[in-house]
Amino acid sequence: MTITSHILDYPRVGAKRELKFASESYWKGESTQVDFLTKAQAVEASNWKVKVDAGLSFVTVGDFIFL
Repeated sequence: MTITSHILDYPRVGAKRELKFASESYWKGESTQVDFLTKAQAVEASNWKVKVDAGLSFVTVGDFIFL
């Protein structure tokens, strides 16, 4: 018998709330849109890596949104 594993929901703001701080910095005019999007892509890639490294059977993609 094979057991599969999957995470349906995962925090999208980063382990140390990096996306939250990047958003606030952008809103205050302290950083550029490019800086913000670069940080968002890094957080998304980090989230994927955590899931892959955990050995999940399925890694959710396309669930990253700016809310």
